[in-house]
Amino acid sequence: MVKRKRFRLNLYDVFVYVFTGSFAFICFYPMWYVIVASLNPSTSFTQQPPLLFPSYIPDFSYYKLIIFGGVFQKALGISLIKTLLSSAGTLLVTSAMAYGVSKKHVKGMTFINLLVIFTMFFSGGLIPYYFLLRDLRLLDTFWVMVIPAFVNAGSFVVMRNYFSYNVPKELEDAALIDGANEIIMFFAIIIPITLPMFAAIFLFEAVASWNDWYSYLMFVENTSLQPFVWILKRLLEEPNRVFSRGSSGAQDMLIGIANIPPASLRMTVIVCAMLPIMMLYPFLQKYFAKGIMIGAIKE
Repeated sequence: MVKRKRFRLNLYDVFVYVFTGSFAFICFYPMWYVIVASLNPSTSFTQQPPLLFPSYIPDFSYYKLIIFGGVFQKALGISLIKTLLSSAGTLLVTSAMAYGVSKKHVKGMTFINLLVIFTMFFSGGLIPYYFLLRDLRLLDTFWVMVIPAFVNAGSFVVMRNYFSYNVPKELEDAALIDGANEIIMFFAIIIPITLPMFAAIFLFEAVASWNDWYSYLMFVENTSLQPFVWILKRLLEEPNRVFSRGSSGAQDMLIGIANIPPASLRMTVIVCAMLPIMMLYPFLQKYFAKGIMIGAIKE
């Protein structure tokens, strides 16, 4: 009787299960539809209704195109390197500055904090920013998509709050008494005990850097530096021009799979654009919820 009462469902429980199950299906189905479309060998795919369980044999021709085609392969490599360097640089530079500014007893730190926060609400505009990058000789280079992201005002505020309220001052005093200076203490003590915050910020920055195509559009003209997300944007807007500046190998491969609809190629590129972040997320998932709360609660 106790077990029956424990597992008895009322009308509210049924509503909750149906609502949450339906909502989960609505969230999952677009991703499933994209994967199914990327493997569809039919030329009439766009005319077919969406299917949960496809009846055709999966075709991996477009995945082979992306892996071995020069256009996609190089763009994918550039995006991966750009994301890793940009995210790692943001962690190093922004965290070092945030740790210094978190020391309110040091003169001038409050003023520096106000200067950084000021940039979150006001900016000099695109033209002065363009001239700055020109004077730094970053225009039309790979580094223009990497170095400007090293200092992030939003991540700075999160890190500063975390250092201020979650790092015990007694621990720092003990390290100084033992002979460690501020630099040694930051790398040997502060970073290891704040790894959850670093993991969460790394995930946020990696997603932003991977999805960034605006910096390429505004500051780079060299087509050999185009990131993977830029390829995806061009493919969705102008599918016939994606290979116009690419390698002849990619053009030849496209001719060999001409029977597969362009919609499948678009879906394949979308899947490949999602995979790196989806592969990274499981390793940092346990820090994700905690990272959202970073700086929101003072102890």
